[in-house]
Amino acid sequence: MSESPRPAQTPPARDAHGEQVSEMFNGIAERYDLMNLVMTWGQEPRFVRRTVERAQLPDAPTVLDLATGTGDIALEILRQRYGAHIIGADFAPEMMEVGRRRPGGEQISWVEADAMDLPFEEGVFDAVTHGYLLRNVTDIPTTLAEQFRVLKPGGWMVALETSPAPDNVIKPFSTAYIKWVVPRLANLITRNAEAYEYLSATTRGFKTPAEIHGLLDDAGFVNIGHETHLFGTMAIHWAQKPVTTTG
Repeated sequence: MSESPRPAQTPPARDAHGEQVSEMFNGIAERYDLMNLVMTWGQEPRFVRRTVERAQLPDAPTVLDLATGTGDIALEILRQRYGAHIIGADFAPEMMEVGRRRPGGEQISWVEADAMDLPFEEGVFDAVTHGYLLRNVTDIPTTLAEQFRVLKPGGWMVALETSPAPDNVIKPFSTAYIKWVVPRLANLITRNAEAYEYLSATTRGFKTPAEIHGLLDDAGFVNIGHETHLFGTMAIHWAQKPVTTTG
């Protein structure tokens, strides 16, 4: 790549849902990392490390981290690939402001952007990563199509997402935890139970790993896979843009 990807300078337009979600995340920005740690029983850092490992990054990659929030995945990329050029993109600027203040935050390019209309040229990123993005967009196919577009041929998309509890003996307990316990913990930690009631509802109503697989296949990705954690309630998805495409 001859030059770094350059985003548009104007803030992205948002629909009503996007505006609502942006305001919600801005409102919990200062306590978001702590709440994620509690919600995942302390496993969030391990999931983030595994997500970056699945991206199969070259030595000095150019990476787009969507829904970057406070930069957990972006900063882990820096830890694993010190020479990486990383753009962290989100539509919640106050979340990114927390990320800027974290150690290493000055090495990331922070961009306010809409995941359904990315301000980047085609084929400029070695990898696209994101955490908890897909459950918060109104159009998953468009979101995946944009990621496919900006990836270099052979590049990887890797996503950390929640998953509906699978039908097994654990389901009643994991569902109760997500539906009832998480919002109450959130109220104690963030004083914003409504935000986590929303996140709880979107988790329970989100796509299964098999459905995400189908959406990635429809978008043109190959070598699609996933692994689950926390009794099936968390999943890491990966998929590759073909090295060659037919027109």
